[in-house]
Amino acid sequence: MKVRTDIIRHAKTLHTWAGITSGIFLFICFFAGGLSMFQHDLSRWATPPQQQLQPISAAQYDPLIQQVQAQYPETIKSYQLNFNSKEFYNAPMQWQTPVPKGQDDYDFNTHQQSMLATLNADGALQVKQENLSKLGWLIEQLHETAGIPGTLGHHTIGVYVMAIICVLYFLALMTGLIILLPTLVKDYFAIRAGKNKKRFWLDAHNVVGITSFPFHIIISVTVISFAFHDVFYDAIDRLIAKEKPARPPAVKIAEPIEPLNIEKLLEKIQQQAPEYQVSSISFNNLDVPEKASARVNLYSADQMLRGDRFDVMMFNPYLNKPLNTNNLNTHATAMDQVVRSMFSLHFGNYGGNLTRWLYLILGLGGAFLFYSGNLLWIESRLKRQKNIGSAPPKQRKDVMAIANLTVGACLGCIFAVVSSMLIGRWGYVLYAELSSVNHLFLYSYYAVFLLSIVYGFTVGAGKALPQLLFAIALVLCCLPLTSFITLIFPQLGMWASMSSLWWIDIFAIAFAALFIWFYLKAKHRQKHAAENSIWA
Repeated sequence: MKVRTDIIRHAKTLHTWAGITSGIFLFICFFAGGLSMFQHDLSRWATPPQQQLQPISAAQYDPLIQQVQAQYPETIKSYQLNFNSKEFYNAPMQWQTPVPKGQDDYDFNTHQQSMLATLNADGALQVKQENLSKLGWLIEQLHETAGIPGTLGHHTIGVYVMAIICVLYFLALMTGLIILLPTLVKDYFAIRAGKNKKRFWLDAHNVVGITSFPFHIIISVTVISFAFHDVFYDAIDRLIAKEKPARPPAVKIAEPIEPLNIEKLLEKIQQQAPEYQVSSISFNNLDVPEKASARVNLYSADQMLRGDRFDVMMFNPYLNKPLNTNNLNTHATAMDQVVRSMFSLHFGNYGGNLTRWLYLILGLGGAFLFYSGNLLWIESRLKRQKNIGSAPPKQRKDVMAIANLTVGACLGCIFAVVSSMLIGRWGYVLYAELSSVNHLFLYSYYAVFLLSIVYGFTVGAGKALPQLLFAIALVLCCLPLTSFITLIFPQLGMWASMSSLWWIDIFAIAFAALFIWFYLKAKHRQKHAAENSIWA
C-alpha cells in the first residue's frame, strides 16, 4: 500500500514523541497488568496460613452468623459471606473494622483490618482480626495508576494521568500503523539479528506491535472510558432523560420479619441465575429491613462480566419476590452490553484461564513493545565512531538521560515487584510482630523502584543494565528457594506454596533463566561496545 512521503514523515515524528513520552508509564502498567490477570492467585500465594480459615458447608452459615452476631453486635448491621471464590478465600464470614477517616476504596489502605470467622470441626466459633495480605490488589493498583499516588474525586490521580497517557498511546498506535503500511507484508515477520542492533529492535518492535495491534486498541480506548466514565454517563443520562425520575416508593416488609436463611437464599439465587456460581454475598443495613441490601458477586467463565471476576446482583434480602437480574450479562440490554464489553475486554474476564494466560502474554508483550520503543529512540540518536583513528564521539545529554531512565524505571519496576514478593514472604521471619504485610509490600516496592532509578542515573545505563538484570534473576531464584527452605525448616514461621499454586514458583525459575540469558547478552554487548558508547 502506498502512502505519501510527507504523511509518513509526520507520522514518524508523532509516533516517536508520543511513544517516548508515554513509554515508561505504559511499560509499568502493562507489566503489572499482565501479572494482575492472576492477582488473586498471587494474593493467596502471599497469604500467611493464619489468614485462611477453614471453609464450611452451606448448612453451617446460619449457625455461624448467629454465633458471630451474639458476640459482635456490629455484624447485626452488615457482614460478608464467602463461598467458592478465588478473591474471597480467607474465611466463610468476614466484616471490616472502621476505615481511617479520609480513606476510601481507591486508597492504598494498608491499615485496613478484617475480622474473619468460621466454625471449627466441633462447631466452635473461631474469630481472628487480620490485616489481609493483598499483594495482588497492590499489583492491580500499580497497573491502574503506574504507581502514581493520591486521589482526585472517585479515582486515584494515576488513573487520570494514565487516561491522558492513553490518548498519546492511541496516537502512537495509529501513526505506527501508517508508518508500517507500505512495507507491512514484506517486513511483518522479518527479524534480522546481527551487528545492527537498531534493525533488530525495530523488527522485534514491529512484529510485536502489529501482532497485538487489536489488543492495544482495546486497552487504550477502554482506559480512557474508565477514567472519564462519569462524564460519559452523565452526558448520556442528560440526552436520554429530560427530567429526573421519580423517587421509588418506600419498601414495605411484611410482618413478622423472618430471619435470613442463607441456604434457601443460595438456592433462590441459583434458580434465577443458573449460569453463574456464587462467589460472595455482602449484606448491609440489616438492622433496618426496609433499607436492607444484599450484593451478590457471581462468576461464570462463559459470560462477559462487568467486574474483574464477577457480575453483580442487588436486592433486599427480606423481600419475598423474584430477584432483580437486570445487572447480569444474561439479562443485559443492548446499551449495557456495549458498556459491559468495555470492562470485559479490558479485564480479560471471559473464557476462563485460557483468556487470562493469553492476556498475560499480551501484557508482557506490551511491556516489551514500549521498552523496545525507547531503545529504538536511543539507538537512532547514538553517535558512533566513524573510524578507528577518530576521537570517540560525545553522546547527547538527553539521549543519556532517556537511556538511564528507561533502564532504571523499566527494570526497576520488575525488580521492585519481585523484591516485594520475596520480602513479603520473609516478613514474619524478620519481624515476628509484623502487623501489616501490606506496608511491607508497598514500601519495599517504592524503595527498590526509586533506588533503581537513582542507580541508573548514578552509574549509567550501560553498567546498570546487566546488574539490574542479574539482580532480578537472583530474586526470582530466591522465591522457589524460600518455599524449599520452608519445607525443610517449618519452624521458621514461613509457608510453602500451596499445592494449587506451585506453578508460581515454577514460573519464577523459568523467568530467572530468561533474565540470566538477558544478563549474558547485556554483558556481551557491554564488553564489545565502542568506547564512549552509552552501553559501554
